[in-house]
Amino acid sequence: MLMRQLGYQPAADAELAGIRAKAAAGQRGPGPSGLIPAAVLAIDPLISYSGIITHAPLGLASVAGERLSSLPAWFLISPTWTIESEESATGIREAAILHRIGNPSHRLIFICNTPEEVAMLQQKGEAAFFYNKTANVRESVFRPLAAVITEFDAIYNAQLISWKRHELSLDIESCAFLFYRDMQASEAASDEAQIMAVHKTAAPGHHFINSLDSKGIPVRLSPSEVNAHLNRAAVGLCLSAEEGAMFASMEYLLSGLPIVSTPSLGGRHVYHDEEYCLTVPADAGAVAQAVDALKSRGIPRAYIHQRTVARLEQDRRRFLGLLNAILEESGSAKRLAMPWPFRKTVTMQWHTLEEALRRAEHGVIDGYQAPRQRLLPRLWRRLRRLAYRSPAS
Repeated sequence: MLMRQLGYQPAADAELAGIRAKAAAGQRGPGPSGLIPAAVLAIDPLISYSGIITHAPLGLASVAGERLSSLPAWFLISPTWTIESEESATGIREAAILHRIGNPSHRLIFICNTPEEVAMLQQKGEAAFFYNKTANVRESVFRPLAAVITEFDAIYNAQLISWKRHELSLDIESCAFLFYRDMQASEAASDEAQIMAVHKTAAPGHHFINSLDSKGIPVRLSPSEVNAHLNRAAVGLCLSAEEGAMFASMEYLLSGLPIVSTPSLGGRHVYHDEEYCLTVPADAGAVAQAVDALKSRGIPRAYIHQRTVARLEQDRRRFLGLLNAILEESGSAKRLAMPWPFRKTVTMQWHTLEEALRRAEHGVIDGYQAPRQRLLPRLWRRLRRLAYRSPAS
């Protein structure tokens, strides 16, 4: 019932025949290697929440077939990059059909970052639900800090990599940069050096905050350190043309920063409010002018923070409603309610595919606040964790 309500339609005979033909031609799914963002939200039934990545187009479901095939399981699958294209939607539909052929007890629900992504997947016949995953960012971590002095006109929290388009910030007089390195991006080191060299020459008022370790790799900051640095700036920047939902955008808003963005795909615009967020053409002069315009508005940081939290709470309740609908349909008596029960700054955490799969197999729930438990449930949980940690398991 729930799957139908979310737009799921079984494959017609012709569609199914085409997918079987591709499978017979030798197309194979990924093996348990690489990294994936994932969490286990429940174990009875199993509810997994994971991200779409290149080597796992169905998130954790892509590698769950052999070991979890017989287990009734719900896989909530969220894009880590925009899927707002016919090619992406078609590829997801085909992968989902192929998965269900061998795993009929699995339910796949795509947790989309934009309404447009939901519409495209539902048109293909997949179950989809709108929930921008940046709503998982914790407002207790990212918040305005009264004692911090504003030092920079703007700040950009992004990898120093070409598609982040740092050159669009060059006309801003004073700008700071927070950055890290995706170790799987082969071009990252050369991009970092080139971007810093350009800004050093063309924009002497720009400051790169992160230090480099002995190998020249940026030292990644903790969330609380990121928040402290965000509070040193007047405006947050979002300059890529497309990506995922962009957690940095939400971190700006919760830190109380207005935002200058360029048009984009991926979902970062979902929580942007025209009162304190401006979207301008991908032009350095337009970006700088928008930064000045937002600074002149003098919008209180607490106001931006509070407005954003109010919207987050509405969407978090909707997400919990989805989880409760899954629990009810599965015959579970458990229910989730506000306040937000997840303890992590970002609910999904990056694991190797093998590690994420092991956590699902052994029921290692890693998303909830730690409640007070009775003795017997605590002992049962400990036994499960011991079994999970055992090399023989």
